[in-house]
Amino acid sequence: MCVEKTPWEQVIDFHGHTCPEISLGFRVAQIALRELGIRPVPSSELVVTAYTHSCALDAYQVLNRATYGRGTLHVDEKKQHVYHFQYTGTSEGLQISIRSEILDHLVGIHDHKTMREQQNAYIETIQIILRTEESLFCTIQKV
Repeated sequence: MCVEKTPWEQVIDFHGHTCPEISLGFRVAQIALRELGIRPVPSSELVVTAYTHSCALDAYQVLNRATYGRGTLHVDEKKQHVYHFQYTGTSEGLQISIRSEILDHLVGIHDHKTMREQQNAYIETIQIILRTEESLFCTIQKV
């Protein structure tokens, strides 16, 4: 019997482990898919520009099918958790910015003394990222 993996499981398998930034990418990727809707034409591709290197990029590769190799995933390093999504051949895009209150939870996440403390901090931060009301999680702008 073959059981299909959930999108979350697919992202975690691709990334290799569960961490707060992969949960952030997972949530942003889902919001982008919902907000942009279906592709305008079959030949269009979703192009993603991230303004920071982070684990979140792996979620965009899995869920949004944006990859470095195909030239549809770009990073313009500005150390900001801001992400731009746009279908090729269209003039309208979407920008998602993570609110500073959420990002505050990522600061010092790796600074715990024991492995158990770090695991607990990861779990707590992942839950905050995945459960926070969307309006408190990010801002969404059509651009």
